[in-house]
Amino acid sequence: MALRTFIYFFIGVFVMSTFAGTDTFAQHRKKSRAQLENEKRRNLEKIAETKRALENTKEKKEVTVGKIKAIKEQISSQEEQIGLMEQDMELIDMEMQDIIGAKQGLEQKLDTLQREYAAMLYGASKISGKINQLSFLFSSSSFNDLIMRYKYLQQYTDNRKSQVAQMMKVVALLRERQANLEGKKSDKKRIISAKLTEAQYLEQLKNRQTEMVGELSKKEKDLRKEIEATKKSVSKLESSIAAVVAREIARKNRERELKQDREAKLAKNKVKKPVTKKVTKDLDDEETALGKSFAASKARLPWPVQRGFISDRFGIKEHPVLNGVLINNNGIDIQTSTNATVRSVYAGEVKDVTEIPGLGNVVLIQHGEYFTVYANLRQIFLSVGQKVGAKETIGTAGESGGATEINFQIWHNSQHLNPEGWLVPR
Repeated sequence: MALRTFIYFFIGVFVMSTFAGTDTFAQHRKKSRAQLENEKRRNLEKIAETKRALENTKEKKEVTVGKIKAIKEQISSQEEQIGLMEQDMELIDMEMQDIIGAKQGLEQKLDTLQREYAAMLYGASKISGKINQLSFLFSSSSFNDLIMRYKYLQQYTDNRKSQVAQMMKVVALLRERQANLEGKKSDKKRIISAKLTEAQYLEQLKNRQTEMVGELSKKEKDLRKEIEATKKSVSKLESSIAAVVAREIARKNRERELKQDREAKLAKNKVKKPVTKKVTKDLDDEETALGKSFAASKARLPWPVQRGFISDRFGIKEHPVLNGVLINNNGIDIQTSTNATVRSVYAGEVKDVTEIPGLGNVVLIQHGEYFTVYANLRQIFLSVGQKVGAKETIGTAGESGGATEINFQIWHNSQHLNPEGWLVPR
């Protein structure tokens, strides 16, 4: 009988460990589910921004490059959303397999518990047919024997109660797993239906894009002129920024050399020994610290506008309308709402404020050895030499290509960096 008691105890521990393992695995799944849901939420926000941008230009019947850039971004986000839905269905299939596996395991455990309980009842019926519990106790040969028999009967009763409790728990878990399974099946049906709707909408967007590109391509001559004018404006902006950066480095070098000369003269007067000059640096300690903290903020910088989406990305790419025509962007274009405020992404000092035809007003802010550029501003609310803090308003967004849009750049001294990797993900 002691062996049987040990078996029941072992079964109970095994069942509980099975439940715990299932819950731990479910927690791992929840992390993946949470990550996927977060990606879907962020992508839906991007889709909402592009829809809002197109809605803002709805009254303007004329097709513009800005509209085409917006619908191209919307198509990209729509394709991403469908891809996320497919991942969602794959994850649901995996979750369903997990639930089915756990359910089968619970059914096997329940069958084992029922068979063991039946064996206990059968054994009890055989004993009770021969002798009742009171007779069993009073037929003891001694007091110690009586105590031992009483403990045996108590343990036997406790084992029966424990066995029933375990079976009830398994039955409850089986019902829960079945409900989860039915819920996952419903989720999959809903996603399949939503995916079909999204795919149809994507096809509509692509047809609309084809129509818009076809209409705007009729103005090829004007578009090519616009591209050439933009190239000249960008070249002028690049030269302007490079000159400011070089000027700042030269000024800091001069200041540092003068300071070192003064220190050398003072040292010579006090100690009659030659003083070796220190190697000059481009930045003082404060600016170096600012540059290091800016570098540590990669992928955490706030966006220069509160709402908006990237309408043109960094680097060389094909023109959205003209086939075979390549265009370059030293930063990123961000479409935003009309009259949107533009803000500094980090604390720094304004080093240049200028106006460039085709790029509107431009602000250059220094952050140690890093510089941020805000182009195509309609208004500017600061001046050269002014200190600014992170998220401080510097102006308002202007219009470009038939849409409210700014150009944002990040430079590391004279090197162009891709700003998309520096901004907090949206």
